Amino acid sequence: MQELKYTQQRINMIAKLVANELRQGKIAVIPTDTSYGIAADATREETVLRVFQIKRRPLTKPVSIFVSSIKMIKEYFIITDIVKKALSLLPGKVTLILYSKNKDAFPKGIISQEGKVGVRLPPHPLPPRIVEALGKPITATSANISGKPPIYDAYEVKKELPNIDILVNAGKLPKTPVSTIIDIATTPPRILRQGPVSRQLVEKVLKTQVLIQNK
Repeated sequence: MQELKYTQQRINMIAKLVANELRQGKIAVIPTDTSYGIAADATREETVLRVFQIKRRPLTKPVSIFVSSIKMIKEYFIITDIVKKALSLLPGKVTLILYSKNKDAFPKGIISQEGKVGVRLPPHPLPPRIVEALGKPITATSANISGKPPIYDAYEVKKELPNIDILVNAGKLPKTPVSTIIDIATTPPRILRQGPVSRQLVEKVLKTQVLIQNK
């Protein structure tokens, strides 16, 4: 396992180094705005499959992606009037469920049977810089074994996930709740997982009623 020490001053260099590793089909763990996350090229079937193997997660439970910008979202996903409103929540601690323009753009494990993908543009600078350097979206899934809590300590990453190729070590991260997941591809929109961004704020931004899953 290669290890890089994360600092704000080295962020561009780190992003380029990680992107180069991902380009070769390798898997990285990086700090994000929530917990440590597993990063891989989200457009390559073999690397996505390896992420699922590392997490011991079934492929029937897709993971989200990080993008670099609103522009990239518009390139990959169908933009309706309500999606335009939702984009004002970004960058933020939200995951937007959107319809992909091309169902073949992402492999199984990223895209659902309906053609939906969970999309994140986080407030943390590193994931978007990596995406920008790679030129493709990367996986945005917590660095943990499926069913276990998210990991906030680089030491725990090394202990729990020894099979990754590269670790960007930012020490101990603040224990931030995982993102609010909003299915914008459903009418009315639905919050699938409650997190830091409240239902009230989402309804204010979208100017419509928002349901909460299982309620």
